Amino acid sequence: MEFVRDYGKTAVIYDGKEYSYKETIIGAKSYKNLLKIEKEDKVVIFMENRPEFIYAFLGIWDKGGTTVCLDSSFGSEELEYYLKDCEPKYIFTSEKNYKAAVEGLKLSGKESIILNVDNIEMDYRGEDMILNSPEKDAVALMLYTSGTTGSPKGVMLTFDNILVNIEGLDKYQMYKESDRILALLPMHHIFPLLGSGIIPLSRGATIAFIKELSSQAMTDALKNYEISIMIGVPRLWEMLHKKIMEKINSNPVAKKLFKICEKLENKNLSKKIFKKVHEGFGGKIRFFVSGGSKLDPKVSKDFLTLGIDVCEGYGLTETAPMISFTPINQVVPGSAGKIMPGVEVKIAEDGEILSKGRNLMKGYYNKPLETAEVIDADGWFHTGDLGELKGEYLYVTGRKKEMIVLSNGKNINPIDIEMWIMGKTDLIQEMAVIEYESLLTAVIYPNFQSIQENHITNIGETLKWGVIDKYNNTAPNYRKILDIKIVQEELPKTKIGKIRRFMVPELLKEKKIEDIVIETPNYEEYIAISDYLKDVKKKEISPTAHLELDLGMDSLDIVELIAFLEGSFGVKITENVLVNNPTVEKLSEYIRENATGMDITETNWGEILKVESSEFLPKSNSVGTVINTLFKIPFSIYIKIKKSGLENLDINSPVIFVGNHQSFLDGFIFNQSISKKIFNNTYFLAKVAHFKKGALKYIGENSNLILIDINKNLSETLQAASTALKNGKNIVIFPEGVRSRDGKMREFKKAFAILAKEINVDVIPFGIKGAYELYPANVKFPNSGEVEIKFFPKISSEKLSYEEIVKKSHDTIEKWVQE
Repeated sequence: MEFVRDYGKTAVIYDGKEYSYKETIIGAKSYKNLLKIEKEDKVVIFMENRPEFIYAFLGIWDKGGTTVCLDSSFGSEELEYYLKDCEPKYIFTSEKNYKAAVEGLKLSGKESIILNVDNIEMDYRGEDMILNSPEKDAVALMLYTSGTTGSPKGVMLTFDNILVNIEGLDKYQMYKESDRILALLPMHHIFPLLGSGIIPLSRGATIAFIKELSSQAMTDALKNYEISIMIGVPRLWEMLHKKIMEKINSNPVAKKLFKICEKLENKNLSKKIFKKVHEGFGGKIRFFVSGGSKLDPKVSKDFLTLGIDVCEGYGLTETAPMISFTPINQVVPGSAGKIMPGVEVKIAEDGEILSKGRNLMKGYYNKPLETAEVIDADGWFHTGDLGELKGEYLYVTGRKKEMIVLSNGKNINPIDIEMWIMGKTDLIQEMAVIEYESLLTAVIYPNFQSIQENHITNIGETLKWGVIDKYNNTAPNYRKILDIKIVQEELPKTKIGKIRRFMVPELLKEKKIEDIVIETPNYEEYIAISDYLKDVKKKEISPTAHLELDLGMDSLDIVELIAFLEGSFGVKITENVLVNNPTVEKLSEYIRENATGMDITETNWGEILKVESSEFLPKSNSVGTVINTLFKIPFSIYIKIKKSGLENLDINSPVIFVGNHQSFLDGFIFNQSISKKIFNNTYFLAKVAHFKKGALKYIGENSNLILIDINKNLSETLQAASTALKNGKNIVIFPEGVRSRDGKMREFKKAFAILAKEINVDVIPFGIKGAYELYPANVKFPNSGEVEIKFFPKISSEKLSYEEIVKKSHDTIEKWVQE
């Protein structure tokens, strides 16, 4: 059967050079003539994307053999398994992979012939300019599954399996002779192999390989080669979407136009309005194709608004590959497209997608038992994916084996959670939601560039309370994320970008420093800083250790570190210094370059708090007074306060009030419980993030609030609080830092104890009960009911250590709350 003919044009572009269809056919015929094989004899292709890959592939088919495409990144030991399994007659490889091929073949003990494509001459002189396909029933292609469980399996695909895919695409006229397709993904995967390689050539289109996979190389190829179709995985489209939307959202006019186009849903108008976006892709794009995993519906929808179709497909290697595909101009965001012609689909009782038809593989090579496990007695292939059919469209909702089944029997689809969170922030590069140590856990690889651009020094707090907590406030209890783990390396993925979830827990195992061979610097600044950190954190210090993520340094630790560095080396340390030098070695190098001397000193909080600072103090309490007056009505009717311990409020000198933090009501409850005199003389420490813009900013500046930023130097905040105390003002602090998410008390941070001890003021603990039940963090409006507040006797800080002040305050409150 004729598969490729001479279209009298360019077939392949590679490294700036164009290869015609005639050259491609001559190359394939030359390679074919080197092969002495019979029908279905196997020939391996083991090389990077390049024209010779195409010559080998089409030459094997023209000879009637079975092509086996292997990952070009394999080393010799990995290669050994595959050569033993498929026993090829020949191996086509490149100079780049030749050594691995020779060593792998030797390890396998097989007797294949290795052909180095960099040494093959194009010697075909015949007249025949037609390349044929194998027979319909012949095994034309064998690709290996990734082997997440057990050994990789060779998937045997007949030419008819592939042909039904081609016929389905022809029905929708997806490929045109005038098309130019950019091939980005490695050809040992069926999705790029067929979609951006073999099928386009069978329809007279042009394919372009890029030598290096970089954003610049991709951008240049799109423009220089006038690309009309680009095939990629969701990660690529999400990355491009993010960059485009950042530019649009930063321009008020563009943002407004985007909203208008979103409502009008007119693709031609969108193309004109967002002409620059289209020109950025070379100006010739007809559509994008996404496959490999589910694409975020918002990404698809936003590209539609820009006038670009992202046509999703769904399938597996075993289905050659497509079960469903989205025709151009028929995109439905969130859907994996229409069922392909010649393919049947049904949804099993447990939600699994089942399929059968001409596209279904012949089986796994030499593995009848494994084949029987996925193809049942009625011929239905069990995909392992969950989904639903809505009319003509298939929706994939998750991977069956990736579903998390909780002890209460509830099922959780981690992909849904990940998409929600990733869509709300640019601070996360990658994440995986898994069950780890019996807790629903988010494993996060941060976007360190975005973190640096936003001057974030407290990564853990920012992600936990600024990102994950927002999700938890919208989620039912069984779907809440109960722990986060931040990693400093990318999550394990397949070559086409799918996260390999079964490997994620391995990342979380603590790596012992002694097992990692790292050259330790020996200059005196590093030694001094390393010794300081070892003493503070009571653990071995690695040069590459991240101050927060590896050593667990919190805001107070950072303040003390800054004081140590400034006092010992005479260097002014700002938050930008720590953002740009987050590891022990980088920080030491910065100190080494900027130090004015070296005189090791201990952190002295007394000296730090001597500095007067009024920058964070409120301008007035005018708004706070009005708000407190207005709240007297709801707190006398809707929410009633039961007060006790008021006799302990007989104070004549400034104190620090310390309380547990149950809900957003806590500050109001406190203010409604104290006298007007104390109210007018008392400041709260509050997060500036809640009072950044508009009316809230005005309220914050004119209420009894000292606004703090967890990503700024905390010493300035403590200096402001110290100044207030010295001026006779009381301070209210909730040392847990955040509102309770489960009604239970968390540990107290010691900032208040440092203030109390160094300024020599007393601490008055107070406890709140019932506020969490009336107004938990995930509720928009409080319920009616009763709350309790109790003020406890003063704790004198004079003879207690920081730790003793913290413990006594915490235990006093906790004992009462738990009664």
